[in-house]
Order: sequence, then structure tokens, then C-alpha cells
Amino acid sequence: MGQEKLTAEALERFAREQCPFIELFGIRCEELGSGTAVVRLPYDERWLRPGGYIFGGMLMTLADMAIYYAIMSVVGLKPMTVTNELKINFLRPAVGGDVLARAEVLKAGRRIVYGEIRLYMAENPKKLIAHATSSYIQPDG
Repeated sequence: MGQEKLTAEALERFAREQCPFIELFGIRCEELGSGTAVVRLPYDERWLRPGGYIFGGMLMTLADMAIYYAIMSVVGLKPMTVTNELKINFLRPAVGGDVLARAEVLKAGRRIVYGEIRLYMAENPKKLIAHATSSYIQPDG
């Protein structure tokens, strides 16, 4: 990859090849910076649990993809960079709309990359739905 800046479009293509499930879920990268990403999960009734809440597993998937995108913006397109740990705290239910996940790489070491993810309803970014932390292991670190 070199010093070339990774674009959201190039990362989307790469992610769809490596993680085809994101197409099914409709997950899209909205913003990509150096060590940051904002990823959207469109509202879809298929992902609801009783009470009309988006189920926690889907929110964890969104958080994982958001930090994956943020990490790739730092380390480049390395398909075998994989989740080592993901911890999430659910703060309030996700109901009735798209969810955004804002991820930030906090430390990129030679082998381990660590970051945090904040999830919120797209129409109200001031109210957190969940907060997550994650670490990834890089191959050949």
C-alpha cells in the first residue's frame, strides 16, 4: 500500500470481498480518516428483536466493522488483521432508525492495534447507544 492514502471507496471494495456479510446487512462506510471511521447500519426490520430494538449482535457487528475500517486506514489493507477482543456496553436501546458507529484507533503497535467505538442513532448523535473497545492482531507484526 505504501504511503498512498486509503479511500473509503477502496476500503468498501476490499471489505465486500473479505467480509461479504456486510452487503447483506447494508453496512456502509460514511467517513474515513487517518485512524478514524464512521460506519452506518441502515434500519431494517429483519434485525429487530422483540420490542422493536435492533439486536445486540448486530450492534456488535457494526462496532467491529467500524474499528476494522479505522484500523485499515492506519495499517493498510491486510486481510488477516483480525479481532482479538471486543467489549461492548449497551447504554440504551437502538430503536427506529439508522445507527452510526464512530471508531477511533487509540494505539497502533507493531502487532496489536487498540481502539474505541461509539454507537448512536443517526438522528441524535448526542445520545450514545453503546460504547465499545476493541483490539486487533496484525499478521506479521
